[in-house]
Amino acid sequence: MNTPVTSDEKMTAALVHGSVFLVFLGPVIPVLIWVSQRKKSKYVSFHALQAMGYQALIFWLWAVVAILIGLLARVLVFPLGFFLQRSGNPAATIFFAQIFVFVSIFGALGAIFLTGIAGAIFCLLGRDFRYPIMGKWLEQYLSYEPGSESEMDEAHEDQWVAAICHATIITRLWGIITPLIVWFTQEERSASLRFQSMQALIYQGIAIAAYFIGFILYMVSFFGMFFMMTTTEIMNRGKDMQGPGAVMMVIVFGVIMVFWLLFVIVLPLYYLLAGFASLRVARGHHFRYPLLGKLIEKRMEKPQQLEPMP
Repeated sequence: MNTPVTSDEKMTAALVHGSVFLVFLGPVIPVLIWVSQRKKSKYVSFHALQAMGYQALIFWLWAVVAILIGLLARVLVFPLGFFLQRSGNPAATIFFAQIFVFVSIFGALGAIFLTGIAGAIFCLLGRDFRYPIMGKWLEQYLSYEPGSESEMDEAHEDQWVAAICHATIITRLWGIITPLIVWFTQEERSASLRFQSMQALIYQGIAIAAYFIGFILYMVSFFGMFFMMTTTEIMNRGKDMQGPGAVMMVIVFGVIMVFWLLFVIVLPLYYLLAGFASLRVARGHHFRYPLLGKLIEKRMEKPQQLEPMP
């Protein structure tokens, strides 16, 4: 027996996909709609799950695309710069490089928005919509059958939402909102979903706190070094800078260099660990962050071990 889709469901599903224009928030809007509609409409829930995956994934793809654009810009600029220098117009190199970067970035953004718009239009027309590659896979993953009364696979649904909680780390400061919503609204769901959302919440919270503390320390060190350089030069009146002031400047400069070194090393590891967590959880594995996972596990109901996907 087929279950007809109402006009309200079509509008809500269209809103889910159209929320891509608030891309800076990550999948916050789809998560909120999933929370409110998962018991009311299987159709809307599925489209919300699709959209939250897409709106989290595009940030990861954007990071890769940005690196590729930077590399391609350099590969294209060097031969072009050599040619233009030989022709007596080297300034044009910078101009063409900026045009390339500008077109690439806005072209990628256009593709992101157009896909969301297409999803919204398809839903308004009452037609099934699937994001390229991910949509069909998610349909099988959740055992979603359009138009039937059979429910989606709740275990996989929980795994998918938990994976999104980890994946939103790529949206930086806004990413913490998604696991926060899931934690507060899904108390009756499985212990595993609660555990994973709490892990993602605390992991991102620690990183945000470290970011602000590090930024403040960096700014204090930077302006402190600038102040010491200025006062030392005034006191020495053009003489060679020596004494405690010079030593202090060297120390502060060293602290700044160490800060940037740690930033360059730790930041990629921070993202990669969260990405690995997202993939593991989506495949049904029980993931715990080093140290953090065990601490959280001791303070809440022990999450049920999920069966790995084949």
